Amino acid sequence: MISKSTKKPSHTPAASTPISRVDLPAWVYAEPEPEAHATTPHDAVVITNDLLTRAEAARYLRVSDRTVSRLIRKSQLPASRIGRAVRIRQSDLLDMLDGKPSISDVLDNCRE
Repeated sequence: MISKSTKKPSHTPAASTPISRVDLPAWVYAEPEPEAHATTPHDAVVITNDLLTRAEAARYLRVSDRTVSRLIRKSQLPASRIGRAVRIRQSDLLDMLDGKPSISDVLDNCRE
């Protein structure tokens, strides 16, 4: 006759048995190294809010978006296209209001 034994399994769940330092690799107990911070030149770049959208320029001038688009189309207000977006430099907007020629106007006159 074969008797069934009710022995417990040879392993026990990890949560119920404490683990000694001998059981774990040394790297587990190593102090983490401080993360290095990049010191490349791009860290020194200062980002300003110098670029305006057409809507922002229109609000500043208190005109419609269509008026700003017309000024850009007639080359009275310099603008740059970045992908599908149009951006206006704040300094160009202020120069236009002061009646000063923009940098692009000066460069165009130099080429002629």
